[in-house]
Amino acid sequence: MKSVFDFDKNLAMEDRTPHDVVWRDAKDERFGIYNTDVPRGEAGIQRLTKAEQQLIWPVNDGEGWLGQHSAGIQIKFETDSRQIFIHVKLRSKFDMTNMTQIGQCGMDLYVYDERIGGYGMIEVARYQFDADEYELSMNRMEKLPRKMRKYIFNLPLYMAVDEMKIGLDRDAAVRPVPFGNEMRIGVYGTSIVHGCSASRPGMATTNILSRRLDCEVLNFGFSGCAMMEKEMGEIIGDRKLDLLLVDVEPNAGCDERLRDNAEPFLDAFFERNPSAPVILYSRILFSLDLFDEYRVKMADYYRAFLRNLAKKYRKRGFRIRFEDGSKIFKGNYTEFTTDGIHPNDVGMVALADSYERAIRRVIQ
Repeated sequence: MKSVFDFDKNLAMEDRTPHDVVWRDAKDERFGIYNTDVPRGEAGIQRLTKAEQQLIWPVNDGEGWLGQHSAGIQIKFETDSRQIFIHVKLRSKFDMTNMTQIGQCGMDLYVYDERIGGYGMIEVARYQFDADEYELSMNRMEKLPRKMRKYIFNLPLYMAVDEMKIGLDRDAAVRPVPFGNEMRIGVYGTSIVHGCSASRPGMATTNILSRRLDCEVLNFGFSGCAMMEKEMGEIIGDRKLDLLLVDVEPNAGCDERLRDNAEPFLDAFFERNPSAPVILYSRILFSLDLFDEYRVKMADYYRAFLRNLAKKYRKRGFRIRFEDGSKIFKGNYTEFTTDGIHPNDVGMVALADSYERAIRRVIQ
């Protein structure tokens, strides 16, 4: 039986064999691991430390479990290798219905290029959907002049990475690449912040922001579980952030938890980080808003609630502002999502545009 690969070879996986390659653990000090504070000595490449997972688990086991995902984590390095291979061992297999295989479990590779004035995507990790590990060539540099180039690996969005190795030429130089901006931003949110339904990791909003702002943007997106508990305020508050953006209404605003949890969360965060500005976002528009009147009324209620909450904390002397998420998607807002709720790549870019404007208003 024929398949599309018989007619379009570009869609098939390319089987390339490493030649004279040295494999190094991605946690090797020669690679920079960013957008996470989990020590390199802990197992896997995760967003929450083991101690943080244990703290949040009794009140929200979903945040504890999802904190093991590598969403938003980047590996930045510079090398003159003409080969870049990866071997990745995942916690489980591809199984999502509203994300691509690359977005949930794969990676993409960016290279810095002066011609575009920044990092551009050059390769994605494609592999068999029934595998829980893969080994792939990530770029083809053999025909280019050998020189040092800067790269970014964006790690899987909806998967725990138990092991990652990077294969480079045996005689290649390699060193970590720091960000140009020392600012550290945290984004706490739902599946939308987590990265659902970006087509590939680099298109998740926090990764877009990290490239644009040239700084660390820590992803605290917890799919279906962002309920603004006090304990999560403590965890994020201990991260020494320069700014926190909170966009949890699609989860916590489905019932009374946003109303009940918001102040204890903010109090816990400001107790540990009183000078950091906070931006509170109301939710984006969903396709369901076209016919679900209850959902619309809840959104109206929490839009007013969050605006008033920001005013209350400003009166207490904190730097906090409100942003109306319903204004992000212009025109026919239903075309900014994959499934009526989760942004597609167009939606992710629009969300990043809004976040960036809000962040720049605060830090300027």
